[in-house]
Amino acid sequence: MRQHAVTLFIRVMFIRAIAGCLVAGSATAQTLDPVFANSFESGLIGFGPPLNTVAAPTTDVPTATMPLKVTLSDPAVAPTFVAITSSDPSRLTVTGGGATVAAGQSSANVLVSGIVGDVTPVTLFAHLGNTLGASVQVQQALNETGVVAEADFCTVQPPTAFTALGGTPAPTLFGQLFETGITEAAGPPMGWSAQLGYGLQGSDPRLLDGWQFLDATYNMQVSNNDEFKIDFNAPLMAETYAYTFRFSNDGGASWTYCDSDGAGSNAGATFSAAALGTMTVTNAAAGLVINEVDYDQVGTDFAEFVELYNTSANAINLNTLALVFINGSNGVEYARISLAPAGSIAPGQYLVVKSSTVTAAPGALTLLFPGTMDQIQNGAPDGIALFDTATGTRVDSLSYEGALTNAVINGFPGTYNLVEGAVLPSSVADNNTTIASLIRQPNGTDTDNAATDWALSTTPTPGAANTP
Repeated sequence: MRQHAVTLFIRVMFIRAIAGCLVAGSATAQTLDPVFANSFESGLIGFGPPLNTVAAPTTDVPTATMPLKVTLSDPAVAPTFVAITSSDPSRLTVTGGGATVAAGQSSANVLVSGIVGDVTPVTLFAHLGNTLGASVQVQQALNETGVVAEADFCTVQPPTAFTALGGTPAPTLFGQLFETGITEAAGPPMGWSAQLGYGLQGSDPRLLDGWQFLDATYNMQVSNNDEFKIDFNAPLMAETYAYTFRFSNDGGASWTYCDSDGAGSNAGATFSAAALGTMTVTNAAAGLVINEVDYDQVGTDFAEFVELYNTSANAINLNTLALVFINGSNGVEYARISLAPAGSIAPGQYLVVKSSTVTAAPGALTLLFPGTMDQIQNGAPDGIALFDTATGTRVDSLSYEGALTNAVINGFPGTYNLVEGAVLPSSVADNNTTIASLIRQPNGTDTDNAATDWALSTTPTPGAANTP
């Protein structure tokens, strides 16, 4: 009897909680009862990232490094307001005093206003059922303010434009600072620090949005200027970036941003986001192609392979690359082979992912399929993608026996088109009646048009140049 009484009590409390939600739902936004926030109703379980940045002065913007967001334990049953307070409203405020999670959603971004920079981050507290904290450092741009802390003059030095492979060393970059009474003396400038920053071309580094900053080190005296330098690896993502230097004399609370013409408090030294350096990053795997595929054999499919060929003049690191196999009937990934165990592939070298019965030509790298047979589906259609898991980009692909244009790769948003140019005609296909393979012809040719790049060969050559 006692057990039944307890059960009845719980059911009554649940009905009361639901009734409370229904009443609150008529308002613009729902503030949930903390008593139920971690049980029947959606409570706050996430507030982050834990440390972020925002520029000053800015108004009603997302945080720069990564959007600050609140996360509930369950989708909101009605628009749900999460109150957020600032430990120092004189430096950082939260737009609207919090964030509203829309009905049916479990998270919402938080907008803030950066007022004054400081080395010490401001702590924000989000409240809904419980309280979670996150810190945001406000970094202030001093250009054109005329304040004492603004540098007299700084500049981005040549080279102001270069090209680099993603993830590989960029050229050494240089920035110079002039500050009256400080930089004329030999040695590093007392109390000053320098950073290199890069972000998408056309964006403004003073707003921080999407920009990454790295510490630079003192290099040498150049007349009355102090020169700083940095050696770093280019970002992985193939893109055109702007880059610049910035200087601070208060530990990073405020910065003077430089350009190639010279910026700072000196007369005529006005900062221009159109006069930054240009860094063009190309895909580090560019030139690596799917070169030959044998997915169907006479009888049982026990001699399958996929051959990759490095057509570039550079060794290619394989650590983040994978072959992803896509089921054409539903567009979903059905297998993935990491290429990382092969290390790197030299210019002109082949890598064969294969069944154990396949013999690759001498000098070719090899990786084994996990199974002994039926590792590659036989089409109508199916597809293979050479995929960079670090950047979420398709490096190369083949859609065979039809068009596969909406492939889903596990762990990455959206879909991928595996057809390059015109689709390979379904009549050009591997089969189970003759020994054959699909090949790029001539060997390694990639004009981004599958219909002309690919052909059927009756002489498979795993790990060697293709034979018509």
